[in-house]
Amino acid sequence: MAKELKKSFKCLLIALIFLFLILPLSSSPILADNQFEITYLKIDVEIMEDHSLKESIDIILYPKDEIDFNLYLPNGYKNLKIIYNDEKLNPPVNQAIRLASNELNSIKISYTISDAVEVKKKDFVYMKELVYPNVKNLIFRIKLPPAYGINNEDISAIIPEPTYLQSDGKRIIVLWEMKSPSTPMMFKIKYNSLVSNNGFGTTILVPLAIVLILLIFVGMLIFYRSSKNRDVEVKIPPSLLSEDEMTICEIIKNEGGKIKQKRLSSITGFSKAKITKILTNLEKKELIGREPIGRTFVITLKKKIDH
Repeated sequence: MAKELKKSFKCLLIALIFLFLILPLSSSPILADNQFEITYLKIDVEIMEDHSLKESIDIILYPKDEIDFNLYLPNGYKNLKIIYNDEKLNPPVNQAIRLASNELNSIKISYTISDAVEVKKKDFVYMKELVYPNVKNLIFRIKLPPAYGINNEDISAIIPEPTYLQSDGKRIIVLWEMKSPSTPMMFKIKYNSLVSNNGFGTTILVPLAIVLILLIFVGMLIFYRSSKNRDVEVKIPPSLLSEDEMTICEIIKNEGGKIKQKRLSSITGFSKAKITKILTNLEKKELIGREPIGRTFVITLKKKIDH
């Protein structure tokens, strides 16, 4: 009888050991089915000059079961917008969204944060911790404010080392592309202003100086031309002129404002003496100017006739 009990106890012990060995193996697939993976995660951060930022996040998941997904919203966010499967959602109280099972789930999040950058003397430091678990494909892009850059000699300026360092002509862009990054992971950028001398560096002063010189030159040219033609712009009433004087003025005007004196005789048929007398009267009235050239004069009309 004792032998049978001993044999039964031994069989029971073997069965228990076998059961404990089998249970972990059989439960592993169940745990794996309950896990979910973030197929695609894209984070875009645009840092503003006032040290605030705009952040947008795109997430794509394909869970096998209905689960609550934590949005991991940062402290101090404002202007929150959430779009789930192309539908706008009200901000959830518990910062979580119930995902549909066995289908593609798309989540788009955007918000703003004030005072998101730490100021250290002349440097500005932005840090973000990646806390989303099980990310398969990550794209993380940060745009610095305009007129700000990164010290290439400082090895601690960008952590971790970026995949790309680009520029769109106005901003420096830091980009990371990662496959299955380990989380949590800290990202850091230290940058500084490219403008010195109280906000007016040489990159700004030189173009401003060139523009100022051009404006002064154009202004002087306009003033010179206007002062040169100022007398021409002055109009006098025709009642102050005789008929012959009016005729001479009209001829000079039609000739472009200038004419040689000896041509006036051939055009009008007046004698040289009469032409000289008329021109003398017009010169006294400051209507014309006479400049000797060779054996004749060039007559210039200085004022217009108010017809």
